Amino acid sequence: MLQRGICRLAEGRPLGDAAPIVQEACGTLPASRPGELCILSGIRTAKSMIASALAIRATQACDLAQLAHGEIPRVSIVSLSRDLARVIYTHIRGTLDKHAHLKLLYAREPRADSVMLKHPSGRKVEIAIVAGSKAGGSLVARWSAGVIFDEAARMVGSEDGVVNFDDARKAVLGRMLPGAQVIEISSPWAPYGPIYDMVQAREVCVVKAPGWLMNPVLWTPERCAELKRTEPDVYLTDCAAEFASPEENLFTAVDLERARWTGDTTPLRGVSYYAAMDPATRGNSWTLVIGARIASKMRVLVARQWTGTKLEPLSPRAVLEEIAAICRPYGVSVIDTDQWYGDALTDIGRQYGLVICQRKTSPEDYINIRNRIALGEVEITEPVIPDMRRVKRRLTAAGVRIVLPTTADGRHSDYVPSTILVLSRFLEAERDDSPPTEADRMREAAMKRYGCKSRSTMQW
Repeated sequence: MLQRGICRLAEGRPLGDAAPIVQEACGTLPASRPGELCILSGIRTAKSMIASALAIRATQACDLAQLAHGEIPRVSIVSLSRDLARVIYTHIRGTLDKHAHLKLLYAREPRADSVMLKHPSGRKVEIAIVAGSKAGGSLVARWSAGVIFDEAARMVGSEDGVVNFDDARKAVLGRMLPGAQVIEISSPWAPYGPIYDMVQAREVCVVKAPGWLMNPVLWTPERCAELKRTEPDVYLTDCAAEFASPEENLFTAVDLERARWTGDTTPLRGVSYYAAMDPATRGNSWTLVIGARIASKMRVLVARQWTGTKLEPLSPRAVLEEIAAICRPYGVSVIDTDQWYGDALTDIGRQYGLVICQRKTSPEDYINIRNRIALGEVEITEPVIPDMRRVKRRLTAAGVRIVLPTTADGRHSDYVPSTILVLSRFLEAERDDSPPTEADRMREAAMKRYGCKSRSTMQW
């Protein structure tokens, strides 16, 4: 019902039986048809379909009386990328092609990124995907019959980028024909940026519609509850239609305290151990972490660090010799590491019987480990806990960014990258049926090349 109510609101029609639910989503209803409408909702709630319908309507409802002969106004579709804008454009094409009476509106054959439709006056109106450009330059050449900003909440403001929402919006507002509308659609994102400021100030008509009101078939109470339990951040933005925190601790203190482990580090027979390191020579600490799966738990049981200074940097050769001695009782000969100084460390490590395997981690790895810790499936040795407490999750326009803050002693949660590398190995091992990853192929090739008899399992 809320979808229907939003369409009526956008057209300026009486809301009828949808009035209460639209009132709840808007807070304050506009007195007349809004010239600018911002629709913030969860995902899979027909936002793009509503926008495509409004785009087609705009080509028929706008007033073209003031245009000179030959001028063709445009309904512009602007998104974070042309590929994303094509989602709405695809809906427009699909709707026009599906219905015979709408197909008659074509004024020419559709193109890859634009359609030309006939206005009731006999003139032509174009709907086109428009690329973002400096100072909104792509929106100033034509009279505007309307503009749709897709994923608007993720667009940056004028203080953050040359190509930005503020300039694009200003460029089009002065070129709007009578009856034209500005439509912003998005799922909420971080609580900053032009859309967030606009929502807070209530400068325009804003509809904040959670997923269960827009699409109750998909967003059932059970699905909402499960997502809230397993992915609270995703639930907040993609279901509840609320802005998330821009930066917060990735791991909660409660979860880390429950995961704290202080047991025996003696190697166990028949257990596979993995090791990872985060190399550094000056200021930051060079860390080593060893982990194993014990029964149903992923356990980080060994953590060591070496810290150099700018005046007395660490010797990679000396550190790798110590690492080899620490790993030997656990039967570990393969060490995962990031790509810092990777080729040189590979050459040095070989002298001590170590295979250095370069691997990358992603924000998704951190999120997956966070979820496993929250579920009580991970145990972590005490020295690692303080570093994990400091890890931040920051939302940007491009997605989630993991931040490792620098402390007064020059460290930046140095145990964390090693810990994530080790724990992500166990998650990979759970996917036995999946094809080997590039890291697996590199690991096996290195073992074969340098004559390692075992990946990491103890030999008794």
